Amino acid sequence: MSSLQRRQWLLAALASAVPGWAMAQTAAAAQTLRLGYIGPGRKPAYATGWALQQGILQRELEPQGITQVVTRVFPNGPDLNEALIAGHLDIGIYGDTPAIVAHAQGFQGRLLGFDSVGMNAWLLTPRTGVKSLQELQGKVVGVALGSYMHRFVLGLLKLQGLSGKVKVVHMLPRDGAPALERGDVAAFAAPNNLGPLLISQGFPVLAEALQTPQLLGTSVVVAAPKLLERVPQLPAAWVRARNAALKEIRTDSEAYYAFHAEASGFPLQAVKAAIPLSNLPDQSYPQQGLNLLAQAKRFLLEEKLIRKEFSVEQWRIAGLV
Repeated sequence: MSSLQRRQWLLAALASAVPGWAMAQTAAAAQTLRLGYIGPGRKPAYATGWALQQGILQRELEPQGITQVVTRVFPNGPDLNEALIAGHLDIGIYGDTPAIVAHAQGFQGRLLGFDSVGMNAWLLTPRTGVKSLQELQGKVVGVALGSYMHRFVLGLLKLQGLSGKVKVVHMLPRDGAPALERGDVAAFAAPNNLGPLLISQGFPVLAEALQTPQLLGTSVVVAAPKLLERVPQLPAAWVRARNAALKEIRTDSEAYYAFHAEASGFPLQAVKAAIPLSNLPDQSYPQQGLNLLAQAKRFLLEEKLIRKEFSVEQWRIAGLV
């Protein structure tokens, strides 16, 4: 008998010999919720982070058999995608673009909701850099590939007639400021939180997504299919926790912003400049968020960055409000 066969035989014997052993293994798996999010924050922010910080999410999940929530930070969306698809995460909170890419490639995770809607992005230059978008022709732009900022950059270049005329290279947000300081890139696309901080450090803004609303981003919450099979009441519990967290956030926004600054590691003023509370939707599926997802999907199809069409409506979980 091979070692694998012996192990399988032993597991089967234990399951039959020890009453409740197999059920105990299933219960143990259901006790922990593994949640991934995009860094560099020390912990998740937005309504989900506040719900965790205040114990709201834990109270809602405990009756569903989940007694612990563990978080894992990722540098960008494609990395989180890999962990979610491989089964190492139960829920991922990340930008719309990598989430759409994963769904178009066949990942059967479901859209649990939005963490943030209408996220801005900034295209910044070195202090003595180019003065216009047209001057980027033949130069290098840094952005985290596969992110919502990447879609913003590609969309912006297309609108300016610069598609294929600018070299777009992969650069994580943490590397943006040093690259701008050294002049390694002609421009860098910064996400929420980081953009206002770099602006305060004197880096000029060439463009921002607010000027082209169709290129604004969203942060989505995607639940793995096995989680929903294991805990079918999780979506309703998630909505209750989110609603309670949003009520507290809107009641005491100063406390929330202080928490967000501490969680993200960014200065308070940069957070306030980047995160209006209007970005935190009250509904699971706000119309603005759905529209932005549809626009993002259409753009990715047109650019052949995804090849499979799908229905955003069918990505939703029925019954959530």
